[in-house]
Amino acid sequence: MTHQNLLVELFVEELPPKALKKLGESFAAVLFDQLRDAGLTSASSVVTSFASPR
Repeated sequence: MTHQNLLVELFVEELPPKALKKLGESFAAVLFDQLRDAGLTSASSVVTSFASPR
């Protein structure tokens, strides 16, 4: 199976900067769970989240 990267970028200018890390991690976890449930991940798939104000 060929591995591909998936980048999801959200513009979060209106969110409090202190909340971005936790919100980003939660979003990444839910997205990964949904992709896994749809059979779109493999055993070696990993998720890495990044969050930055502006």
